[in-house]
Amino acid sequence: MLMTKRIDFMIGGVQKGGTTSLDAYLRQHPDVRMSRKKEPHFFDKRPPTGIRSLDYAIYHRNFDWRAARDGCALGEATPITCWWQGALDRVYTYNPYIRLIILLRDPVERAWSHYRMDARLGRETLPYSEAIRKERERARRALPSQDRERSYLARGYYAPQVRELRRLFDDSQLLFLRSEDLFSQPQSIMSQVCEFLNVVKHQFDTQVQHNADLHTDGMDEQDRKYLRDVYAYDAAETRALLGWDRGPWCV
Repeated sequence: MLMTKRIDFMIGGVQKGGTTSLDAYLRQHPDVRMSRKKEPHFFDKRPPTGIRSLDYAIYHRNFDWRAARDGCALGEATPITCWWQGALDRVYTYNPYIRLIILLRDPVERAWSHYRMDARLGRETLPYSEAIRKERERARRALPSQDRERSYLARGYYAPQVRELRRLFDDSQLLFLRSEDLFSQPQSIMSQVCEFLNVVKHQFDTQVQHNADLHTDGMDEQDRKYLRDVYAYDAAETRALLGWDRGPWCV
């Protein structure tokens, strides 16, 4: 039986796709309350206390339930949710009626941005060309689980994530958006988000792109071609599933 105390929505993906900006913009809305910190990582990780991962009392500490009683929509953003195996099943168990927003970015540019972030933070020491070509070999260390760190390419295969979302949730509960549209026309996209969440439209301050790394310069053309070939079939399948044209994506 579904309990009444459940959050209303989640920004479920993807990493380096604009989720930090979307989270920040929604925090401006008077009828929305985001989690106290971005990325609670409840459904993809066990909490450090060792208590089982579906102890919702721990999760609910992240939210303003007084605001919920006053009619605000409660939500959070953990972009790994759509990619991490089993996380969406746990979300469904928690609330089968939850709404999910998924930002999808050109997978070639997403991989480059992901690498740049890891290199900047000292988590990656290999050159990009080597890192993307050795990813599968390096990620085997985590088998049979996924490798969170060696996943520049792996996180960009969107079609399986779209199919899994649709297996679990009704289309009316899913909002798929292009990251590039959020970057280029944020107010228009935020109006779509408000409509999806059933809250009044709001004039957002979207001048700042939070945690943004939109620099595509520096990627070697051979690496770009390699990634276009890697993603060609999945990107085409993703667009077919969502009814999208190629738009601003390079693949």
